[in-house]
Amino acid sequence: MKTLSVLLKEFNGRGMDEKQLACEFEKIARSAIYGGHFRVNDDFDIYIREIEFYFHSENESESSIHDWAMYHRGTNVDYFPVGSLHPHRSGIDVTFERRGSYRASFLIREYQIGEDIIKSPSYLCEDLIGYTGCILGDGPRILWRDDPYDESMIVLKSARINVRAYDGDGNPLVDEQGNKQYDLRLWRFSKTE
Repeated sequence: MKTLSVLLKEFNGRGMDEKQLACEFEKIARSAIYGGHFRVNDDFDIYIREIEFYFHSENESESSIHDWAMYHRGTNVDYFPVGSLHPHRSGIDVTFERRGSYRASFLIREYQIGEDIIKSPSYLCEDLIGYTGCILGDGPRILWRDDPYDESMIVLKSARINVRAYDGDGNPLVDEQGNKQYDLRLWRFSKTE
C-alpha cells in the first residue's frame, strides 16, 4: 500500500498517453480518497470524497497532452513543489508537477467534515484555512495523515464537471450550433458508498 505522498513523488507523466495517465490518476485518487485525511489545527478532520485531475505538458518532446483549463500553467507561474496546496477561485489543488516538463494537480471537488458532505469545492479554502489565527495565533496547521486502506477499493470514474474542450492551440471548442463543447476525459474520481 503506497501513501499519497509516495504516489505523488513517484508520479512521472513524461511520455505517457491519456490511458496511462488515467491509470496513474486512479491510483492517486484511491489513496487520496481512502488512504488519509487532512488534520486541521488539531481540531477537526477533512476527508476527500471526489477529485478531478489536470495535466498539461509544457515540453512537446515529452508529451502532447494539454489541459488548457488548468489555472497554473504557462511560463508566468512558477512550478509548485510536489504536494503543495494551490488555492484558486474554484477551490484547492494538490500539485505534483515537474519543472520544465509538465503541470499536474488534482482539484478537491467534494469533501467531508464529520457527518457533513460539502459538494462546493470553493468552500474548502474557508474550511481548511479560514478559521485560523495567523496574525495573533500560531497560523494554520494543516497535516496530511495517512490511513490504512485496501488498494482494491473502487473509485467511480467520470468526466470532469464543466471543463471546456479545447483544440491543440488552446482555443475553446464549439459545435456547429455554437454550443460549448466539454472535455470528456474520465479524470474525475469519486468515493463509492
